[in-house]
Amino acid sequence: MALTDLGDKQARDYMAPLTAVVGPMHRLVDAARAMVAERAGSVIVLDPSMQGPALLSERDLAIAIAAGADPSEDLVERWMRHDVAVISPDTTLESAGRTMLRQGLRHCLVMDGHEPVGLISLRYIIGLVLGESAQLPEAPGFRG
Repeated sequence: MALTDLGDKQARDYMAPLTAVVGPMHRLVDAARAMVAERAGSVIVLDPSMQGPALLSERDLAIAIAAGADPSEDLVERWMRHDVAVISPDTTLESAGRTMLRQGLRHCLVMDGHEPVGLISLRYIIGLVLGESAQLPEAPGFRG
């Protein structure tokens, strides 16, 4: 299968539910725990006071820690990304994949109007193309 074979598959049918969600005032450690508990590579950051959704990925966490952030003290709002690729539920997976590649991102937030409804990851699209599962492994020793 190739990326072009995903042109008839819509995001609504393949998106992951938004289970890893935090607010901007959560600590980085809270975001990391949500990612591990939900076996997700990112958390969506939502808050009514924000202009729109933001995202914090495992890469953003690594950047924060490398920069000297204290995960038990530093807040998500300082490290979250506002350059979230947003697609509609009708967007094809081919288009979502191309959007992520063009923008250098690994996630697309699926929005139905102003409501966030799911997430498509580049990891998942690669899994579909290869015909393999795209799950993150469990974290040994993590007890949530």
